[in-house]
Amino acid sequence: MAPIKSDRPKRLQMLGTASLLALLIGGLILILVGVNALANYSALPEPDDASVPYLPIGYNKSAIRGQAALKVGREWGIQVWIAITGVAFALLSFGFAEAYMQIFDSWSSRQAQRGNGLNYARYLNSQPRAPVLYGIRGFPAFVTLRYTIIVMGIAASIGYKFAFVTPKVRVIENIDHRTIRFTGHRLGMVYNNNKNEFSDTTPWITDFPLYNISRSFAHFYQRDNDSVSGVRTDLPPNMLIMSGHASCVPMLEPHFKYGEAGNIATRELALVANGSAPEGEFTMTEDKGEWQRTEISNSSIFDPPQNAIIEFRMSKFAELQIQWAKAPEDSSGTWEVPVVNRSQYNIDMAVVQVIRVVKNLDCKTMAGSGGDGVGIRALNNKGSFMNYLQTSWRPILQSEQIGREVMNVTRKIPEFTAWLEPLIKIPDATLLTAVSAIIRAIMVCHEEGPGTTKILFNDGRYFEPFGEERDPFSDMYPGTSGNFFVGYRKDKYVGCYVSAAIIFVVLGCIAIMVAIFRVWLGPPALTSWMGQHIYLAHTEAISLSGKATGLASGYQVAERDLGRLRLYTQKREEAGAMLKHDRGEGSEGQSSRERDSENRGIITHEDDIGMRERERDRS
Repeated sequence: MAPIKSDRPKRLQMLGTASLLALLIGGLILILVGVNALANYSALPEPDDASVPYLPIGYNKSAIRGQAALKVGREWGIQVWIAITGVAFALLSFGFAEAYMQIFDSWSSRQAQRGNGLNYARYLNSQPRAPVLYGIRGFPAFVTLRYTIIVMGIAASIGYKFAFVTPKVRVIENIDHRTIRFTGHRLGMVYNNNKNEFSDTTPWITDFPLYNISRSFAHFYQRDNDSVSGVRTDLPPNMLIMSGHASCVPMLEPHFKYGEAGNIATRELALVANGSAPEGEFTMTEDKGEWQRTEISNSSIFDPPQNAIIEFRMSKFAELQIQWAKAPEDSSGTWEVPVVNRSQYNIDMAVVQVIRVVKNLDCKTMAGSGGDGVGIRALNNKGSFMNYLQTSWRPILQSEQIGREVMNVTRKIPEFTAWLEPLIKIPDATLLTAVSAIIRAIMVCHEEGPGTTKILFNDGRYFEPFGEERDPFSDMYPGTSGNFFVGYRKDKYVGCYVSAAIIFVVLGCIAIMVAIFRVWLGPPALTSWMGQHIYLAHTEAISLSGKATGLASGYQVAERDLGRLRLYTQKREEAGAMLKHDRGEGSEGQSSRERDSENRGIITHEDDIGMRERERDRS
């Protein structure tokens, strides 16, 4: 085959600059889309393969086998990526169609330049607009190739839309105030909320120690490695933290969806009851004085179980004392028994980090048993709980007014006694659970008035209320704020099937290789443009038989013996069927010889004139 010789821009123009760019741009888009998915893919081990150690899934990666979350633009939406890929396939459809025509024309040119020439009937019957059922009378290989390209284009135009998915992705993402909401603590057993169809129990009633159902109270225990749980249930807790009563189910659309799970970390202002043991020996008498007393029959506080007495009081503002003793054998008269132990809990404020479990749209439960998922970031540096209240409340109140009126805990005790005593007297109550119930009730009394537990965002005054804080997750989760979610999100980020991503990359590489091959192949000597064939029909290049009259209707196939097309090359240099455009295009003053020297065509200008004269002589 002899390609037309020309300078590079003209050569690319003859090949079709638009179709070449369509192959290059469309292929590049598919490669980038595929690599964008494959670069963020981690192969998951087989679920039953015990030889492979468990490794947690990387962040921003899919948790579903065979799917990969996009590394860049995964939050754009699935329709955006379908549109981007659709542009690529539209470009490739145009580019491959033009590539087919060039390859067909190049092969036809090669056949026409051979001795026997090109079977013109088969050539015409192979054209896309030929009135044939399939194209057996043409060149079946090329016809089949054309139909294959069409079918592949149809399949690709449908299939790529199903390549994109919304996989379950493990993420770390900061949250805002719209994600989580807090309900104030109350001394009652349930929340009397008319907006809810079913009332919810208050956390201080149900947040027992050692259970993984805590919603607001975190327990810090006295440990014993000899026990099954590692916790001394015969001793009171060292400390309790009361955070806010949280929920992730708003009134409108929830932040999480079914199937999403993980942990949500929040930075909160919380109440802390820090325990200590006052020194000295103490006794109980029949006169309880300012103590609140509860008598328990056959209590599990002692081993073996026996009758017990538990008392508590507010010795001063924000200071709770709890003591317990064995009940006297005869309590009808005057009696005095030694106190087995007395614990004191000072209530104060702190900034804490709370980890809650996200499950079934909500995040009301703390992580860990008994609320272990709570860590202190900073303690109150105002000197005392009273000082904090005086500096935080507006208008400013005096300490006497706060202790005697606003937060008079002793006056509130009758409100919760009816709920507290059953928690202490249940048959399987231990010293740990009994003391915890008392502390929980007293802490709610200190919170119910001012509503001091709340979530903290970067909102100026409450950014660091107690000075510099210790961030327990700065190294584990870099780049996060105090409030963030770690877990699996569903139907939020866009991903792609790994097999589809591989096909995108392969198809993109093929498209670019086809574009390079077209440039190497060069423009063909014979093209399918009918303008060239009109010219060739007036020359001796096409020798037609009388069967050409059957083509007049435009709806009849070309007969087998229609004729042949032959292209002749010149001795000085090979040339194609298409006349090369004159570099000085539009210059009408060129002589015949100049035009012949510039236009290295297959039929010379002199031959054309001679043929026209012979036609006039016949007429």
